[in-house]
Amino acid sequence: MDIYNKVRDAIIDVVTQRYNQLDIKTLNLITCEQPKNLKFGDLSTNILMILKNIINEDINDIKDLIIVDLKAISIFERVTYVKPGFINFILNKNIWYEVLCSIIKDKNYGLKNLGSNRKVNLEFISANPTGPLHIGHLRGAVFGDVLSRLMTKTGFKVTKEYYVNDLGNQIENLFQTVKIHIENTVSNTNKALKEGMYPGDYLKDIALQLIKENIDLSNKIQVKESIVEKTLDLIKKDLSKLGIVFDSFISEKVIHEQGLLNKVLNILDKKNLIYEGTLEAPRGKKDINWKPENQLIFKSSNFGDSVDRAIKKNNGEWTYFASDIAYHYNKVERGFEEIINIWGADHAGYIKRVDASIKALGNNHIKFNVKLCQIVNLLENNKSVKMSKRSGNFILINEILKKIDKDVVRFFMLIRKNDAHLDFDMKKCLDESKENPIFYIQYAIARVNSLNKFFKEKKLEFVDFNQKLFDKFNENEIDLLKILSLWPKIIENSVIHKEPHRVVYYLIDLAGSFHNYWSKGNLDSNLRVINETDIELTVARLTLLNCISKVIKLGLDILAIKPVEKM
Repeated sequence: MDIYNKVRDAIIDVVTQRYNQLDIKTLNLITCEQPKNLKFGDLSTNILMILKNIINEDINDIKDLIIVDLKAISIFERVTYVKPGFINFILNKNIWYEVLCSIIKDKNYGLKNLGSNRKVNLEFISANPTGPLHIGHLRGAVFGDVLSRLMTKTGFKVTKEYYVNDLGNQIENLFQTVKIHIENTVSNTNKALKEGMYPGDYLKDIALQLIKENIDLSNKIQVKESIVEKTLDLIKKDLSKLGIVFDSFISEKVIHEQGLLNKVLNILDKKNLIYEGTLEAPRGKKDINWKPENQLIFKSSNFGDSVDRAIKKNNGEWTYFASDIAYHYNKVERGFEEIINIWGADHAGYIKRVDASIKALGNNHIKFNVKLCQIVNLLENNKSVKMSKRSGNFILINEILKKIDKDVVRFFMLIRKNDAHLDFDMKKCLDESKENPIFYIQYAIARVNSLNKFFKEKKLEFVDFNQKLFDKFNENEIDLLKILSLWPKIIENSVIHKEPHRVVYYLIDLAGSFHNYWSKGNLDSNLRVINETDIELTVARLTLLNCISKVIKLGLDILAIKPVEKM
C-alpha cells in the first residue's frame, strides 16, 4: 500500500470534480509529501500553490472549497491550512493498520511497475582498458550497478553496458609500454618507460603472458587486441569482486569497423549539419599552444549546445566526440528508449554535445540522462591519501577490497548524493558502532532476530496480525509505522530522479528510529518488546519490528548487500 499515492489520488479526485479544466500536465505538479515539520501533520500537499496560479479566484475561496471536500473523505482525521498555500493532513489511525497489513502480506512491499518494460541502456564506468580499476572508478561503478537494480526491480528492462575505448593514443601508448617490457625480458635489457606510457607491474605480467603465447610483435593489430583483452579481464575480475556483472561490452574499434561513423556522417551531411571550418579558441584558461585549424565540424549549437564541435581533426584523425556520436546512434539502433550515462564530474561539458547529436540524428523521442559522480577522497588514519593519475599511484579497487568487505564499500559509495564530494574513510568502514551506519543498519536486523529467537525459546506463539493487536500500539509504534509507509515513496523518487542514495539515507533513518525505540524499552519496562504478561502486545510489537527488518532487507537487496543475521 502506497499511502502517499493513495492520498494524492484522493486530492486529484476532489480537485478535478471542482475544476474540470485542469490538464494532465497541471495535475502532475500536485505533490503529496511528508512535511518537514511533523507537528503540521502526517502528509502535506501543494495543491493550493498549483491552483492559485491557474484558477482565477481568491486563494481563500479555493482553500475553503477544497478543504470542505477533503474533510468529507474518511481517511482524513483532520485537514488544516498553512500559509502560503499548503494543506496538511492527519490520517485516520486505521490507515496505519492497513499499511502494516500490506507490509506483512507483500513480499516486495514498495516495489511497483514504474517502467512498463521500457528498454534502458545504462552505461557506466567505461574506463579506458589500460589497467585494473582504481578508486576513481569505484563510485560510478557502484552508483550505476545500484541504479540498474533499482530500475530492474521497478519494471524497466535495463542493459548494463561498458563502452571499451580501444582506439586512439592510449592504446598505442599501452602497446608501446608492453613492447618495452617484452624487449626488456627477452633481451635482458633495462629500457625505461617514456612519457605517456603506463606504469604498473600488471603490464609486466601481461608481457610475460604474451611471451609464453609466442605472439608476433610485428603484428601490431593482433598484439593490441590481445593486450586490451587481457586488461579487460583484469577489469572484469575487479568488477566481479564488487559484485558487478555487465550485460554487454561495446568496442569503439568495432563501431568504426562496422561503418557506423560513416553512416552517421552521411545522415548529418544530408541534413546540412556538418561543415569544414575553424572553431574559436577555447574559453577560460588560455592555451598558448592553441591555433586555429581547419576541421570537420558538427553544428551542435543548433540543438542546444553552447558552440559547434569538431568531429575530425586537421590531421585526419577522428575526435573522441565523433566516436561518441556513432556509439549513441548505435544505442538508438538497438532499440533503447532511454539512455543513461554515468560519468565523472569532469565530463559535465560533454553532456550538451552528446544530447545535441542524438537530437540531430532525429531521435527526439529518446530520453537521454547523464548522472555525474564527483571524486572520492580516500581517508586513511584521518589523513587524505594523495593520488596521481600521471604517476600511476592510484589506489586500486582490489587493494581496498582486501581490507574492507565489498558490501561495506558498496554502501559507503552511496552515502552522499552522486554530485557531492565523498570522503571514503577506511577507519569508519571498519568501525563496529553507531558511527558506522552500515553496521548500525545490520545491527537492527540482528536485534530483531534475537527477539525472534527469544520468543521461540519461550515457546510463545505468533498469531495472525489483526485489529485487536493493532489497537495495542502506542504513539511510538505508530511513528515507526509512519516511517515504514515512506518506503514506496522513497523507491519511486529514487527511480524518477535516478538517485539511489535516497535508499541509503532512508535505511539510516529507519535503523536509527528502530534503535531509539529499542533504547526506550531499556529505560522503561512497559515499552519493552517482549512482555510475557501480555503476549498479544508482544506479538504486536514483534510483528512491527519484523516489518522493519523486512524493509531493511529489501533496501539492502537493492544495494546488493547481504543482510547479517546475527552479530
